[in-house]
Amino acid sequence: MYRKRGYFRKVRAENVVLLMIKEGYSGLSDYEKRVADFVLDNADETLNMTMASLSRQVQVSEPTVIRFCRKLNFTGYQEFKIALAKGNVYAGDTLKVIHEEVTPEDSIQEISNKVIHSHILAMQQTFSMINYEKLEQFVGLIQRAEHLDFFGLGGSGTVAVDVENKFIRTGINTRCCIDAHIQLMWTALRGENDVIVIFSNSGSTRHFAKVMEIARKNGVKLVLITSGSNTVLTKLADLAFQIHARETSYKKEPSSARIAMLAIMDVAATAVALEKQSDYIENIYRTRAALEDEKY
Repeated sequence: MYRKRGYFRKVRAENVVLLMIKEGYSGLSDYEKRVADFVLDNADETLNMTMASLSRQVQVSEPTVIRFCRKLNFTGYQEFKIALAKGNVYAGDTLKVIHEEVTPEDSIQEISNKVIHSHILAMQQTFSMINYEKLEQFVGLIQRAEHLDFFGLGGSGTVAVDVENKFIRTGINTRCCIDAHIQLMWTALRGENDVIVIFSNSGSTRHFAKVMEIARKNGVKLVLITSGSNTVLTKLADLAFQIHARETSYKKEPSSARIAMLAIMDVAATAVALEKQSDYIENIYRTRAALEDEKY
């Protein structure tokens, strides 16, 4: 039964860097986990520590600290600390939000609020940590591509279908594929002037590892959008973007992850459209005209 009365509770938004550490923890070495454990328990103290003092504190070498930072997609310790500090500013603001874990006792309003909040939080956390230089590189790859393919399977396949629809109007030779066998065949025929964008929530799908190995042999540029950190696929990609969406008891592959993926692609599509304004506007009119007779 749904309860009719809703409730709000005040919680602190979780530091995005700490969330990244938790998500990527299983991929760390034993020595790197020493660094992770200390940072998770002493985030504020870490901000005031040099790399040398941190390495002494947890009894690991300085190169181990650097490897730890790079596994979280930071260039080094300084960039890691800056991101951690920004995350603390965000986490320090007490926000009027509700805990996203739904329960059978929740009212329909509570469920709505929790689901919507999880979507908003996923986008906030994703874009607070995104590397905008890489995003610019991604846009450049798209603009120069002879073929632009979007691959996904299962829930991530729905993202590929939606993204194809966004990019058709740019005039770029764009296609999506959600069939595993066809993905392998397309990849075998692609070359160094082509780009394949792969959507994989886990970032560890065996099939996509095979796709990416074939693509790399052919010189295809590979872009991965995933929730995974330091996975097999992130190591094979030319560019990898990590999205942040928390799993819950009822959502092991949350829709907020797909929404964050779509948000990244919306940004890329908008940037491409702005670079090709005249062509894009003309293509909008042409595609609208083609669909006009389909309406009552």
